[in-house]
Formats: sequence, C-alpha cells, structure tokens
Amino acid sequence: FGSVVDSVTEEECEVSEDSSGEAEPETSDPEDVREMDPGALLYKASKARNLPLMAEALAHGADVNLVSDEDEGKTPLIQAVIGGSLVGCEFLLQNAAEVNQRDARGRGPLHHATYLGHTGQVCLFLKRGATQNDCDEDGQDPLSISVQQANADIVTLLRLARMNDEMRESEGPFGQPGDATYIDIFREFSHMASHNPEKLKRRSLHFRHSFR
Repeated sequence: FGSVVDSVTEEECEVSEDSSGEAEPETSDPEDVREMDPGALLYKASKARNLPLMAEALAHGADVNLVSDEDEGKTPLIQAVIGGSLVGCEFLLQNAAEVNQRDARGRGPLHHATYLGHTGQVCLFLKRGATQNDCDEDGQDPLSISVQQANADIVTLLRLARMNDEMRESEGPFGQPGDATYIDIFREFSHMASHNPEKLKRRSLHFRHSFR
C-alpha cells in the first residue's frame, strides 16, 4: 500500500492537526522531568504530545521502541496514538519507531488508532507499511474493529490497502506498484480529510473505554 500512498504528494496526504484531535501539549514540572530517565521521559512525553521533551529524551539516549512492562507492553508510539498526536507519531516514526510493534494484548499502533477513531493516524501508519492482518487477543484485526465502529473513513482506507496488497500479490513481482484507481480514490480521501477535518473526529466512546 505504501506505493499507492507515496504516489500521492505529501501535501495531499497531510492532515491538519485539528483533524486528528491534536491539542495543546501538556506541560510537566521541570523538577519531575529532571528526575526521569530518558526512556520514561519519552514514554510520558509521547502521550502528553510534548515534542520538545520527546526530542530531549531521544537526544539523551531513550529507546524509541521501549516496552513498558508496567503498562501492558505499550511503546512510545502507542502512547502517542492514545494521546491523539499525529505529529508525535510522525516524529517517532522518523526516529525509527517500529510501526508494527504490538503490546502485551497483541495491539499495534494501527489497532489503537482504529479503536480510537484517529483516521489521520491510520492513514499515516498505512503509508509507513503497517500490517493490518494481525489480530489482537480478542481476535480483532483493524478492519473488523473499524467495521464494528461503523467508521466509514477508516473502513475505506483499510479496505483500499488490503485490496491493493492482494492485487500486487496476484500480479507477482513484475506487477504495477499501484493501481491508478486506488491512487485516485486515496487522493480524493486525502483531499476530503484535509478540507473536512470534522470527519476525522469520529469516535466511539463505548469502544474507547472498553479498549483500555
């Protein structure tokens, strides 16, 4: 699917921060921050949407793929998803965060973004090569989650990605990198997401609370 998304310009695939539920970064007490090790700082800052602290933690040697044994094996990237930060997710991915690393309950960043209705993050993870075939401990993959939540935007993205992958596999190594129809549809979706940010704020409180 990456080839399809990469065929769309970065400008078209960019989604405004408002569309992903982006909020003002949470601040931390400087004293508390100084006492934290880099890994713990990155973990906390990722959920708090605090990019300066995230950058500081990485500069001091924090493991971008740190697993929190105290929090069901979640990673900083999953924390950024939960915090609702599209920019934070992009920042972590640019710094070698693993897009398919799952927590102790079998849920990767794509699972969490789908459960929370963060369409912009789903778009980003698909662009970065996230797999959608893995099921969590409840036997749910991202597509089944989005169908249950009736989130049409995410269902569309996931189905497009899945169909494109299947077509590429059937055509073999010499097949086209991406069907023009899918490229056009994805471009239209990206345009809609950029100009109608309210559509990306669809959430399911029932799923959101039961997921935690």
